[in-house]
Amino acid sequence: MTAPLALASGSPRRKELLERLGFAVRVMPSEVDEAQWPGELPEDYVKRLARAKVLAAVRRIEATLYASDSEARRQFAHGPAILASRGDDGLRWVLGADTVVVLDDVIFGKPQDAQEAREMLSRLSGREHLVITAFCLYDLRRSREGIEAVRTVVRFKPLSRGEVDAYVSAGESMDKAGGYAVQGVGSYLVEALHGSYTNVVGLPLCQVVEMMEAMGARDVLPWEG
Repeated sequence: MTAPLALASGSPRRKELLERLGFAVRVMPSEVDEAQWPGELPEDYVKRLARAKVLAAVRRIEATLYASDSEARRQFAHGPAILASRGDDGLRWVLGADTVVVLDDVIFGKPQDAQEAREMLSRLSGREHLVITAFCLYDLRRSREGIEAVRTVVRFKPLSRGEVDAYVSAGESMDKAGGYAVQGVGSYLVEALHGSYTNVVGLPLCQVVEMMEAMGARDVLPWEG
């Protein structure tokens, strides 16, 4: 039986991508401060957020497991404790990710309202931009982690004002980096894409699985169970 994978993200798209491959996903969304630090590069930013989401989930998991164990609580206070076989339901691996759209070194996160979504799409119109997703994989048993950022180049077709307004009215923009969903109605906005498609959706599956294999996370891989 495939072991569960904790997903430190509330993104339904990341959950769906993993479940399509057969992963047993346990969603554990993490709230972290997403403010960009002054002078922070986009790749450093998404790596930091992906890691922060994972570590927040790790702290919650460990606090729950060791809530009734005074010695474990003491160890936990000084850093991540090493998991033992003590009724953790096989939970060992935690995955988190963060995605941004980047144009001219400016990060486009999720638009706050329809007007900001229109502004983002108008700036992306007819141009190439980067989609960067960073993901972090954490091994609770060994207290170690892996982190990687993956880039995909996306080129939009030129968009008229009417097309921008119509797409925003479709309702896909509000919870998407850059204000569009490549897997939805927004697919028609994309003229060309170079790199990982699932990276643009929110999780570069090829690279994630490669890291799992390299770190020994074979118990969560559906085809290894």
